[in-house]
Amino acid sequence: MTKTAILKAINALPTRERMQIVERVIRTIRLDERVSDNPSPSGDPWFDDPRNIAILDEAIQDSKEGKGKCVTVEESPILSAIFAKYR
Repeated sequence: MTKTAILKAINALPTRERMQIVERVIRTIRLDERVSDNPSPSGDPWFDDPRNIAILDEAIQDSKEGKGKCVTVEESPILSAIFAKYR
């Protein structure tokens, strides 16, 4: 049976039965334990802090509005100090 055939068969069921199937699938693969709002593949806790996300959102918006300025590590004393140990 193809995926399309399975989906058609499920869609033909009454809503209640479709929901029961979805619930069983979710329980089976434990999707509820795998879903995360954290965009980091490693689950970096830095992204769990709403203040950090607000900073990112503001910077993205500023960039879209042309308010940002690109600098290289060499142009920024702060970035130079941070990345000095990696050179």
